[in-house]
Parts: sequence; C-alpha cells; structure tokens
Amino acid sequence: MARVGTQDRVGSLGPSAHYRTRGACTMLAHVTGRWQGLRDNVSALSEKTTMRAHAYGILGLAAVFASGACENRSDPDDPSLAAGVTAEDLEARLARFAPAEIDAPTAGLESWEKVVLERLVRASDVMHEIFLRQVSAEAPAMRSALHRSGAPWAENAAEYFDVMAGPWDRIDQNRPFLDVGPKPAGAGFYPADLTAGDLDSWLQRHPEDREAFTGYFSVLRREHGTLISIPYSAAYGEELARAAALLREAAAASRNPTLTRYLESRAAAFTSDDYLASDMAWMDIEGTRIEPTIGPYEVYEDGLRGAKAAFESFVALADPAATAELDGLKSRMRFLEETLPVEDRHKNLERGFESPIRVVDLVYSAGDARAGVQAIAFNLPNDERVRREKGSKKVMLRNVARAKFERILTPIARIALGEVAGAGIRFEPWFTGVLLHELAHGLGPGFVSVDGADVPVNQALREHHSSLEEAKADAVGLHALGVLAAEGLYDDAFVRAAYRAHLADLFRSVRFGAEEAHGQAAAIQFGWAWERGAIQFNEEFGGFALDQDAYVEANRDLAAVILEIQAEGDYEAAGALRERFGAVRPEMEDFLPRLEAVPVDIRPVYTVVDRMAGWGQGR
Repeated sequence: MARVGTQDRVGSLGPSAHYRTRGACTMLAHVTGRWQGLRDNVSALSEKTTMRAHAYGILGLAAVFASGACENRSDPDDPSLAAGVTAEDLEARLARFAPAEIDAPTAGLESWEKVVLERLVRASDVMHEIFLRQVSAEAPAMRSALHRSGAPWAENAAEYFDVMAGPWDRIDQNRPFLDVGPKPAGAGFYPADLTAGDLDSWLQRHPEDREAFTGYFSVLRREHGTLISIPYSAAYGEELARAAALLREAAAASRNPTLTRYLESRAAAFTSDDYLASDMAWMDIEGTRIEPTIGPYEVYEDGLRGAKAAFESFVALADPAATAELDGLKSRMRFLEETLPVEDRHKNLERGFESPIRVVDLVYSAGDARAGVQAIAFNLPNDERVRREKGSKKVMLRNVARAKFERILTPIARIALGEVAGAGIRFEPWFTGVLLHELAHGLGPGFVSVDGADVPVNQALREHHSSLEEAKADAVGLHALGVLAAEGLYDDAFVRAAYRAHLADLFRSVRFGAEEAHGQAAAIQFGWAWERGAIQFNEEFGGFALDQDAYVEANRDLAAVILEIQAEGDYEAAGALRERFGAVRPEMEDFLPRLEAVPVDIRPVYTVVDRMAGWGQGR
C-alpha cells in the first residue's frame, strides 16, 4: 500500500536501533526487524488460524528476546570510535584528502547575479541537510554530537564525517569509523533491515505498489508491519519548503528568463515531486553565466536497488568561450550513437541529441555531490523521458578537474606508468577523455522491455547498474575518441596521450574503493584489459605499460558486452560481469601501496563563498 505519511519509526527495527547495536545484539535486533516482514508473509498462509497463531508467537518471542538483550547500545548523542579506529588513524585518513582551493572568476558579475548565487548556496546547504538524512536518519544527530564532543579524537572524526557525509568510509568499502555498525545497503531510503529479496517478494505479492515503491522520489518505511511509500515532498517537507523559498527568491532576482524558468519550476517540483518540467527547463538554460544544478539526481547511494535519487547541488559559473570550443561535438552525437559497437537494433536513435555542453568553474557543491570523492564532470538529467526529447547536458567542472590533475593524476602517472610516460601526461587529452565519458552516458540503451513493460535500464539492472554504467561510459568514451580521430578531430599523438592518461586514471579511480561505482568500474576495465594482454607490468621501470592496439580492441569488446547487457536488461549477466571483474586484481592491489603518498582526492575549499560576505559591502 503506497500512501503519504510521516517518516515512520514504528514496527520493524528502526534506523536508530540498527545503527546502535553491536556484536550479538546486531544479530538479535535483526530478528526484531525481520518479525514485521515475516508477519506479513505468515498472514498470507492458507492454513488454519491456529497455525498462523503459532508462527506469530514464535516470531514475536524472538523479537522480545532480541529487544531485551540489546539494552546496552551506544548513544548517537555520545558517539564513539569503531573497533580498531584510533585518533591517529583518523588523522591519516584525513591526510588522504588534500585541501584545495576551488575558485571561480567572479569579476564583472552584476548585482542580481550575486544575489542569485548567494541564494543558491543557501539552498545547497538545505540539500546537504536532506542528503545526510538519506544516508542515515541518525546522521544529523551524530554530526552535531561530534561537534559538541570534547573527546581528543572528536575534531578529526567530525571533519572526516563531513568529508564522507556520514560515519561510513566511502573509500574503504563503507566500513564504519564510528561505532554504528554496518551501513544498510539501502542507506536511509528503506527500513534498515529490508533486503532486496524482501522487497522483490513484497512487489510480487503487491504489484500495485511497484510504481510507487521503485520510483526515484520516495522513501519506504514500515507502518504496523506494512511497507508504505512516502514521497520526498512529505518525508523532507520542512527542508524542501525552505529550499523552494530560496529558489523563488533567486528567481525573483534573476534577469535571465531561462534561468528564472528553471528556478521557479524546480521550486515547484520540491513540493509536487514532479521534476519533469524543471528538468526540461534545466536543459534550456542559456545566455547566463550562472549554471545551477539542484535537486534529487543520482542513485549511487541506493545500494539496495539503485532506484532512489539523492539530493545534491552544483552551483557554477560557465565559461562561454571554452564551451564554444566544444560545440562541434554536439553535432556528432547521433553519429557516435550510429557507430556504437553493438547491433543496430540496440542503438537508441530515437532519443534527442541536443546535448548541450557547458565548461564551468564550480562555486559550491553540496549533498551527494560533496560526499567522499569529488566529481569532475556530470551528465544529467537521468530521466529517460527528457533524454528521449532533448538528450542530456554535459557539465565539465574545469577548476575541480585541474586541481585533481595537478595534485593527484600527474603524481600517479609518474609512479604507475614510469617517469618517462608519466611525464608526458597532458591536461587537454585527459580532460577530453572526461568529456567523452560524459557524452557516453547519453549514448546506448535507455529503456528495455521487462515483462512486457518498458522500464529504464537502471531499474532492470538494479544494484548492478551504477558500476556498469560508469564502466560503459569509460569504454564507449574511449571508443568514441577513436571514431572522432578517424574523422580528423584528433591526431594519433593526442589519442595515445588520452589512453595513457586513462590508464593512470584507472589507478586514481580504483582508490575510491571497489564498492564505489567509479572504483569498481576501474577494476572491471583493468581486469578485462589485463586478461587480454593490453596492460602488462614492466619490470624495467617497475610500472605498467599499455599495448595501444590491444587496448583499443579490448576496450571495444568491453563496450560491446556492457551495451548488450543494458540493451537486454540482463540482470544475471550484469551480476556475472561484476562478479568476474569487479574485484581489484592482485597486480593492481599489490601496486597501490606505492601510491600512498599521493592524496586519494581533494577537500574543496570554496573561496567564492568566502568572498560572498563582502558582496553586500560592494566588494
């Protein structure tokens, strides 16, 4: 039964209890949670009432036993470190994220543009509030407690909590660094103890719930043993009302009609849960340097089904001249679809190919966009209805990419590829590869037929989708580079430089953790190429060498395999590919300690936000 309600903590094991249990208590508390789901199953028995009563009694007794055995729980208002984690360990973890100033040129901004940016930054902070709740219902309380704590380790823990947007380490297989227990696969989107099998079973028994339960913009809760769907507008109503008000203030200040339309329609979407019109308006923003992206978008945080969209925000300033240099690629999107290494029947030639590209400098990010590893580009919206009509927009975060290239990728290349090859890494070929990766997200299958109904690919592949989509975007992007080179857009030296940079980038990405979508995508590509002899270890310089021709062929084959899986909506094949190649190969794993001196990622310091304090004084 799907209906609007308040966020429920009644019935099964709630988030609070789940995160606070330890040891044997965790197992027993799981019984309490399973009691609610099993009770629904038992009630469906066709046998006599007496049989149901016995089943209820047994399950209920287990629940009582669990609850009585679990009174000693750590308090989210008094957090402690996870077993084995020390203050020194937290300091070392923080050191893996190098502080980097992220600046954007604000000279020449008009007064109304400054007002819009300021309101967008404030609305972004609201997105971050919501995202923390999507990670865990307990996350806001944990964060506040860490900042209040006088423990000697609390300052580093609070800072690392902010980097990770929660108490689980996103680059260490989501292991907790606070004593909170394992991270539920469904994060804060579902009851903490709900499994994918539970949800599948429920939907089989209640097919009328499928649309509401698997939609992007709702959370699932239990109420008196019944699963219910709560739309975001209700689950996060107070926060979304504040964000909507700030967007309306920004819209009122805006003097650009396309920007105004987006801000007004996105504010309306926050209270209606209908994001289609505002996604369309976002695609049409033009004639302004301000490039905002705010709302629920990516589904990476939902490890249970890859269905629930997480709130995030990117506030950026576009560079029209740099953007114009890439205009030539937009006109080739249909050609790149036609030349995909997959059967013609799987090519998506009916979708829109408008595909605007923006080169921007990031001003501020929040929510999912600021959790753990920082994005250097993105391709949105994910709504296939928009993509069918208008394509998708590719946004390149130039200042973030430059910071990562200089602070991380270049040192990795010198170590992993050897001093000679590593010294030849250049920003432009690498950045072009990143752009083609984003373009590739807009290529290939969008919908597939499952049980006679057209569903988006991500719903068909569920938890396998995110890592395979990232691997596809890399493989198809490199394939597209070769196609465009054959058309004369890039010369052979540029292509080779891009491939070398990509190999170094696999080492950069795999350090995000094999559980993270981009990290696992890197592991898949490395393992696939290694088995085909396209990557070898060179004993002479103690690093990795690329066989260019072999890698081109291996990459094309990988692209073809993933595109076929997506086109068929083949859930089993997707899982098999991840099982075979998703773990980091020993050759790569053994090499990673040599990169320990190189930061894993950056911690952005948003200098424009600091300057905003003086804008009211005319600065």
